[in-house]
Amino acid sequence: MITPVTHLDEFRSRTSRTSRRSRRLEHQESLRQGRAMHLIDIENLVGSTRPTTCEVEEVMTIYESLVPIGAMDHYVVAVNHTALLAVGIAFRGVRLLARSGPDGADRALVESAYDDRIDLRFERVIIGSGDGYFVNLADWLTEAGLHVTVVSRRGSLSRHLAAIVPDVVCLEPPALHAA
Repeated sequence: MITPVTHLDEFRSRTSRTSRRSRRLEHQESLRQGRAMHLIDIENLVGSTRPTTCEVEEVMTIYESLVPIGAMDHYVVAVNHTALLAVGIAFRGVRLLARSGPDGADRALVESAYDDRIDLRFERVIIGSGDGYFVNLADWLTEAGLHVTVVSRRGSLSRHLAAIVPDVVCLEPPALHAA
């Protein structure tokens, strides 16, 4: 039901910029609540530039046992173009980015995070990589009030990244199968 406006002052107060801004901020806070974004450099987690579908599935099984996953969580996964098919088969219902070259997957994830303003839409961010390339992103997200977790293989964790984030989870992938 629409409430009629009886006075001009009442109309002005309902439509003022400050009230619209506060409603927008309340809406953004409700969007963030309980939601997490998983930014995954799958090559880094697997430890290979050409991960197989089986390797990706094994690592993600371990990842999901270590990190709380919510119903409203989103995933963005980045990989180089040569591994796109194998990784795409392993992941369903995620945003999959492909970029090759030095730090290609890292760059794609970081650019996506900034462009999509994940600081306004999520409460937590999980960075699935130990690369130092994520230091500035982790710092920005932490300063924006988000809880940032890094999931990394022990030998792949940047000291600078570990120093910035409050929460680091060590992922130990399964040993390679004997031939």
